[in-house]
Amino acid sequence: MAVLCLENFPLTVLAQSIVPANDGTNTIVQPNGSRFDITGGQTSADGANLFHSLSQFGLDANQIANFISTPSIQNILSRVTGGNPSVINGLIQVTGGNANLFLMNPAGVLFGANASLNVPASFTATTATNIGIGNGYFNASGVNNYASLMGTPSSLSFATSQTPGAIINGGNLAVGEGANLTLVGGTVVSIGNLSAPGGQIVVETVPDQSMVRISQPGHLLSLEISTPTSSITPLSLPELLTGSSSVSGIGVNSFGQVELTGAGIPIENGDVAVKSAISHTATLSAQHNLTLVESQLETTGDLNLLAQDTVRIRDSVTNSFLAQAGGNLYIRGNLGIDILALNHPVTPFQSGGDLSLVSDGIISGDAHFASGRQFSILNLAGNPGIFISLYDPIISANGDVTFGDYIGVALKVESTGSISAGNITITGPDTSLSGSDPDIAILTSSPSIILRAGLTSLVNSPNVPTTKEGTNFTSSTPSTVGSITVTSIDTSAKNKETAGTVILSSANGNITSGTITANIPNKGTAGDVTLTALGSITYGEINAKSRSNSEKGTPGQITITAGSNPSQSYTGFAAGNTIGTTINPPPGTNPGTTPGTNPGTNPG
Repeated sequence: MAVLCLENFPLTVLAQSIVPANDGTNTIVQPNGSRFDITGGQTSADGANLFHSLSQFGLDANQIANFISTPSIQNILSRVTGGNPSVINGLIQVTGGNANLFLMNPAGVLFGANASLNVPASFTATTATNIGIGNGYFNASGVNNYASLMGTPSSLSFATSQTPGAIINGGNLAVGEGANLTLVGGTVVSIGNLSAPGGQIVVETVPDQSMVRISQPGHLLSLEISTPTSSITPLSLPELLTGSSSVSGIGVNSFGQVELTGAGIPIENGDVAVKSAISHTATLSAQHNLTLVESQLETTGDLNLLAQDTVRIRDSVTNSFLAQAGGNLYIRGNLGIDILALNHPVTPFQSGGDLSLVSDGIISGDAHFASGRQFSILNLAGNPGIFISLYDPIISANGDVTFGDYIGVALKVESTGSISAGNITITGPDTSLSGSDPDIAILTSSPSIILRAGLTSLVNSPNVPTTKEGTNFTSSTPSTVGSITVTSIDTSAKNKETAGTVILSSANGNITSGTITANIPNKGTAGDVTLTALGSITYGEINAKSRSNSEKGTPGQITITAGSNPSQSYTGFAAGNTIGTTINPPPGTNPGTTPGTNPGTNPG
């Protein structure tokens, strides 16, 4: 694990003044009180791109960096060549035009608590070594042929043999309506606020020797391999923080590791951590781990949370977590997804579109999820993925729900479409559930499972998303009629006194299940099993027995109601004074066929 460690590097990072580089770019910095007017520079042959070269770039509180533009300039691109990180604790602004602003410093960028933006268009801060424009590159060091750099910036290259420089934001970085806000570096930590109303937020970390293409809205970023050419040595994240009091909420512990204050989670090279982001669309993408602690993430469109390693999400009793997308909410951790978010008053994960959790590792979801369309837990190949939960898993979807095997506490899934699941093993009650959930008595008292499909609407109001910040949660048309398909269900009590309840309800479809086990091996109470479908019901064996050697317990009640053929329905315990209930498919039928008038009850 490449944890960011503080080595013997006696660096004190302080805010610097703004100093033009003596390299022929002809950038002019004119102090005017607390404001630095930045003029001159070089332009591309078509006059659309303006380039600046600075040896130092930093701002103290109340200072202003004023990039002066003209109406004909579309992009202002400024590099910092001196090898020191930019510590910005003031205002960056563009006046005189509507240009996008790019700030490139391979050594690192730190936005302090007082940092802010006043730019008319999009803003990009990066620790890249060059920016691709047309067929050429704007290099962070050395000579540039500025006249030839015509066109729109299209890529960021990190041509270094070390982890690219870090970006830290402790301020309030906001762009105007419809503009984009982009932070790309080797490690990116944003403890402050990011805002791009109507636009796109991109926060991404990349490895050395790589290139990232600047994406269009709605498209994820892509990485390519680049050749190292930079002579600038980037600072590690601990080095960037040493001696700086500009940012709170992040620090270096006694082991030299960078941690989010109060969370105890180390930040490693290649990680992304974001506290707050509000925009139309947002992509947070980490080369290693994506860490979201007490984060507030709100988009009116799609929200993508991506990690090559693990997506880690935490909240606290005092500060809840929220990921709310008006479009699709896509969470992918290639090696794992680790969610512990129990303190939101309604539902911490909300989408107007599809809600997807994708990983080839363990997907641990201790939270409530509410999807405006489909909900799915998948592996990277697109097949149903493994899902575990130790605390309070509740899923609501205005569409289909798909997941593979589940192991964990009492689970509740409600959908207007169909539900498809693998082997479900319930290990205990959901003792974390609170509030007004109508099924709270069942879920908190035993290892139970509730699957309800084909609902006309999600009547379980505590678990349904609400409209906020322009986010639109509209009901979709389910892709299927509302059937339930489960490989097997086990709510048996193991060594406990009470087995769990099984409730499968399909309002307008069929139920297909393998073995359902709600028995108890010791003296105690087995679980009740209730299967209700408008269509047919197909199952393997239903076991709701209770026994311990010769001791008798209380068997569970089995209720099967098949609306398409009332004669297939069944209600009862075992016949006579017995200690167990098992229902098998009737003799002479295929395994799993709904019982007829003789349900095939096998006592004991």
